[in-house]
Amino acid sequence: MKISTLLTLTVIALSSFMATTTVRAQNPHFLSCGASGVNSDGSLNVAFRIAGLGSNQSLTVTASAHADATYACRNNGGQCPNAANKVNVQSNVSAIGTFTSGKNGSIRASLTVDPPDTTLTCPGGQKLILVSVSYTNVTVSAPGAGDCNTSPGTFAANFFPNCP
Repeated sequence: MKISTLLTLTVIALSSFMATTTVRAQNPHFLSCGASGVNSDGSLNVAFRIAGLGSNQSLTVTASAHADATYACRNNGGQCPNAANKVNVQSNVSAIGTFTSGKNGSIRASLTVDPPDTTLTCPGGQKLILVSVSYTNVTVSAPGAGDCNTSPGTFAANFFPNCP
């Protein structure tokens, strides 16, 4: 009788420990996030690290920002004619990806956010260019893990300062 009681208590104790461990392992949270760039194509890299997942768990992550981009037409002489063929586009942009945790229960990855599209078309002999772009309010979010704000500020680049 003593052995069966001891065995029962041991099984109950182990089951409780395993349940507690599982609950703790399923607490996703951001350890860090940050943005870098702007890259030469106008995109912005957003890196992050999420912990508190079990091993081999998938999580969908979204990087978002407010973008302000200026597009223009550039002629073969490398000049931007001072004409109406220049447009400013402001929009919220985002990138989404699904990532799987390793056996340590964490994800370290990055997403690339692209500048907003434009409908500007250029006349013959001219090429559409991204003159400048800036990103503000850059955040990363994941279900259950909440939001992570990158360092405050503006991430910007002016690729053609000679364009009016």
